[in-house]
Amino acid sequence: MLNALVVEDEEDIKQLLVDELEGRGYEVREAGNGVIAIQRVREQIPDIIFADVMLPVMDGFSLISKLRERRDTAKIPVVLVTALNAHDTEGRARKLGVKHHLTKPWEPWALDFVLEQALKPDADWSNERAKYQVYPPKSSI
Repeated sequence: MLNALVVEDEEDIKQLLVDELEGRGYEVREAGNGVIAIQRVREQIPDIIFADVMLPVMDGFSLISKLRERRDTAKIPVVLVTALNAHDTEGRARKLGVKHHLTKPWEPWALDFVLEQALKPDADWSNERAKYQVYPPKSSI
């Protein structure tokens, strides 16, 4: 069983993400800020981390930066969960090795897609994107 760490300070968003991950068979632990998240990671290294950008005490970017400093946590896939536009966070996230975003609110397919991409980083996703297409196909007029 894969395990995930959800780092989110908004209880309703955190619970939604926990429920969705548990429904997919993940063992999920929670943290309400970056400091608690570091403690959770020290207790058990997760297979994947979902981290909000705007957190109290230690924000998501600082959390990721701390994780990247240690050899045993540097390669943990991180998904940024944010209400901010991906363009607002993308540059800073890429510098920290974060390639995946989940924008609040998300659709169930988006969570499935980001899980597959984050946990299978060497896969060729060129043909897979079609089944997760955001917009419905254009109708011919």
